[in-house]
Amino acid sequence: MLTLKSLRIVIALSIAVPLVTANAALAAKKHLTYEEAWAHCKKFTDVLPKDAQSQRYSRGAACMHKYGYTP
Repeated sequence: MLTLKSLRIVIALSIAVPLVTANAALAAKKHLTYEEAWAHCKKFTDVLPKDAQSQRYSRGAACMHKYGYTP
């Protein structure tokens, strides 16, 4: 029982860790200008409905923060 649980954790981590590190490395390499970062982040905020303003602002701010721009 313990080995099966441990095996599941190891498999999950072996999938998640490379994805997270690759995404972080990609974001660290590219330093976009403010306009380029906003154009990229706008794609993620535009998929939400227009009446979900707080979610749109939160998602946009989190995306801009990922590229090094703070609100």
